[in-house]
Amino acid sequence: MPIDLPALPPTPRAPFRLSGRFVLFAMIGFFVVVAGVNAVMMTIAIRTMPGVDVKSAYETSQRFNQEIARMRAQAERGWHVDADLRRDGGAEVVAVTFSDKSGQPVAGLSVDVRLEHPARRGSDRQLELPEVAPGRYLARLADLPSGAWTVALTARRDGAAIFDTRSRVILKD
Repeated sequence: MPIDLPALPPTPRAPFRLSGRFVLFAMIGFFVVVAGVNAVMMTIAIRTMPGVDVKSAYETSQRFNQEIARMRAQAERGWHVDADLRRDGGAEVVAVTFSDKSGQPVAGLSVDVRLEHPARRGSDRQLELPEVAPGRYLARLADLPSGAWTVALTARRDGAAIFDTRSRVILKD
């Protein structure tokens, strides 16, 4: 015959008490998490955009007066340059047109274009644009992501840079 035992009353649970040790560990844990997230975000940000435009600011400063003289000569030429980045079928097209003060095409240049992504330097592309018509230079490339790009253009004649410009463009799908 089974024996019925009387039910034991539940043991009362001790009420939660906020102790100094709990607060200390909670605060330490909070700041460890915040510092860890900041370290990860900082590392990602610095790796994708180090914030440096030139490798040596000193060397750049030594050429400053030469750059000013070159930019004045560029302005005195009065060239009009029209640069375009667009999608054409399955490829992207970079087209640049040079004309002088009187509107005549400027031919015989060696034109280099650097497409710079504002956030990911690994996406940058360097192109040499052949002359397809007098004063018109064009190149095609593939797999360029949509979005904002900086078009850094340099035109050379006899190896010397005679025209530089940078402009921001948006490449749409």
